[in-house]
Amino acid sequence: MNKWFNKKISRQIMFAFYLILLTLSLTSIAAYFYTSHQVADAESKLDAISTREERATKLWDTWQSLQYEVRGYVVFGDDAVLDVIDSKQASLERQTKWFEQNRIYDADQIYATDIRSLYTSYTKFVMPSFFKYVQAKKSGTIDETFLAIPSLTKMMPDIPANPNRKFKMKADDSETMRKSVNTMETVFTNYRNSLKEKEEGAKDQLVQQTKYAGWIWLINLAVLFLVVLWIVRPFIERTTQQIQLLSKESKLLAQGQHTAPLIPIERSDEIGELSKSFHQMASALTDNKHRLMSTNDNLEKALNMTLRNEALLKIRNQLTETLASRDSVTAYPAVIEKMIEITDSTHGSLIFKDGTTVTNIVSHGMTEQEQDTLITTIEPLILQARQDKLTHTTQIEQRALAVTPILDPSTNEIIAYIHLMRLQRPFNEQEQEELAIFSRQLALSLLRMRSFDEIDREREKTSRLLNSIRESVVYIEPDASIQLINRPLLDLFNHSVNQDSDVEWLIDIDESIVNLKYRIDQLPEFERYLHQTFVLREIGEGITFSIDQEKRFIKTYAEEIHYGGQFRGIMLVLRDVTNEVEIDRLKNELVSTISHELRTPLSSIYGFTELMIERELSPNRQKRYLEAVHSETKRLSLLINDFLDLQRMEADRQDYEFESFDLIELIEDLQQFHSLSSTTHTIAVTHDVATLPVEADAKKIRQLFGNLINNAIKYSPAGGTVEVQIAIRGTHASVAIRDQGIGIPASAMGELFQKFYRVDNSDTRQIGGTGLGLSICREIARAHDGEIHVESIEGEGSTFTVDLPLQQFQA
Repeated sequence: MNKWFNKKISRQIMFAFYLILLTLSLTSIAAYFYTSHQVADAESKLDAISTREERATKLWDTWQSLQYEVRGYVVFGDDAVLDVIDSKQASLERQTKWFEQNRIYDADQIYATDIRSLYTSYTKFVMPSFFKYVQAKKSGTIDETFLAIPSLTKMMPDIPANPNRKFKMKADDSETMRKSVNTMETVFTNYRNSLKEKEEGAKDQLVQQTKYAGWIWLINLAVLFLVVLWIVRPFIERTTQQIQLLSKESKLLAQGQHTAPLIPIERSDEIGELSKSFHQMASALTDNKHRLMSTNDNLEKALNMTLRNEALLKIRNQLTETLASRDSVTAYPAVIEKMIEITDSTHGSLIFKDGTTVTNIVSHGMTEQEQDTLITTIEPLILQARQDKLTHTTQIEQRALAVTPILDPSTNEIIAYIHLMRLQRPFNEQEQEELAIFSRQLALSLLRMRSFDEIDREREKTSRLLNSIRESVVYIEPDASIQLINRPLLDLFNHSVNQDSDVEWLIDIDESIVNLKYRIDQLPEFERYLHQTFVLREIGEGITFSIDQEKRFIKTYAEEIHYGGQFRGIMLVLRDVTNEVEIDRLKNELVSTISHELRTPLSSIYGFTELMIERELSPNRQKRYLEAVHSETKRLSLLINDFLDLQRMEADRQDYEFESFDLIELIEDLQQFHSLSSTTHTIAVTHDVATLPVEADAKKIRQLFGNLINNAIKYSPAGGTVEVQIAIRGTHASVAIRDQGIGIPASAMGELFQKFYRVDNSDTRQIGGTGLGLSICREIARAHDGEIHVESIEGEGSTFTVDLPLQQFQA
């Protein structure tokens, strides 16, 4: 075995290589499996904790929702709510069972026991009493305006005494029930805190295991270093010393200074064989020295041949350099010219093909006529080369032709042909072999050119992809000084495109793009964020900022880009969140409007009913109070109907019942109704025709014009005339309602028909409203294929015009 091992240097080198590879592989595999196991264990713990946090939060939300629905059922007595309560109760039962069946930690056991106790107490004792109370009110057994604790106490089932019960459910003791609910909240909070402590512990364990993995990798490197130092290094030093000795002796021999024959090295591998051969060669050279001197003439001829070969070699080198430097087919005439010079040909060409179709011919020394008839002339040679993929030659009269296929190394498919022609002398086997070598070099050049084209296509594809997304992207590589953006960033800032307007490339950041930052309203904060992200490389939470005085709102986030195993750059993404900010604003306005508009009638109803319950009032005063309660209830009902109508209209669920009626008669009826509600306003209706029959939803059209006339009266606090002009404009009926009120500012005209929008000034703040009326009017008009628009001068009044088509409306 040792003799077989020492016979070849390659075996010794491969042994050293495999030894290093084996050592590195074994240690790396061990480190990998250890690290993977620890990470998987930590991730499993974190997933379990996260699942419990989510389920505990969902259970708490379901519990609160169940209480809310039960209270709603007690207040309103709506039986439809019972299905919701059953659904919530079933959901709470499933979630409670999950915690009972998936207990891992002691906190899980405590939490499962507590939530089961609360669930049992509430569903068995509290909820039945509420349901009995509602049924008693419906049947007339109980006649109470408000929930009375003594009545509820009578409905409560007998609760077995249990001093250890954590949750006390006594209908006659509301403070005890409130403490029980607070106790459940404390249980929930304590359970979540315990889960967070376990989560932090799992994270700390993961960090510690990661440190251990780092030490393991360092030990791997140390073991590898020792193997190289103790085994590989002595072998390399011993081999290189013997090679250096042979090199020194060969230089002396070449300079004619070698006097004594070199003693052969006692080795059985290639170095030993080389030493023996060198010894024999040195001895032979010494013996034949005088004999060689006598053949000086032959050596001169050999020198001339060598010089000629050197010239040919120089040309071949030039050909190789030419192939290595060409990036397009237009430069290949220089390549074929060098090949003609090397082979002493008269002319030649490169024939490019795709399948069996010739796509291009690059020639040198050929006329256009010769090039046109080239394929027909050499077709037999092309057919032979296509079959066996070798060089083929032929002799036609005094011309020697050669065709060599150029093969794609990866697929062994023919991508082009080399064609050469010379006079008299045919192409011998050596020249054919050289042509085969040239074809392989040329194939690499062609494939390299294809690679360049493919890189350009991939770059263009990447640019088009980044330009097609809606988010704006800024990519910066600090080390390579690469700063690029995509086109949506320019669209975001409404900035004109100056670079490569006809090609969808990414755009270099120039001074004009940098100056866009001065349009940011929060410039200092934005610059600090850029410094933190691109200079300090602290990729944290993004920021939200506005531009052009809050015309747009933009949110950012950043990501580090790694490829090739190292950090390359940072990509900053800017997303337009103007719509989301506007939705939040509308939501806040909705909450504010509802809380204000609903509180006012409810406060009046509550106050008047409380007075009627607590005090003995005269019949006249009771009647006035009941009329006030009725008025406020009607106002509350109209307000809720406005909310529901707008919701149905926007969801396209509003039903319209179309019928034929006289529009003029409807508006004159509204005139009489609203004239009775105001003594300071005069409503004048004018029209060009006696009747104006239309087909529409009469109730919705009445609501539309009723809202507009009511607004004209409401926003004319000083009184005056409200003019209603009815006319036919082509194919439309036009109704204009003009008042002499406070008017509308020009800045508010664009948002006037948005839901919940109200003009913000001192005059309008004194006038109540939800901001829904005009939005509902627009939805009704559009549902009838019509439109509404407004003209107004602040301080002089407003004119609202509704255009409705005369043709039959479609539901």
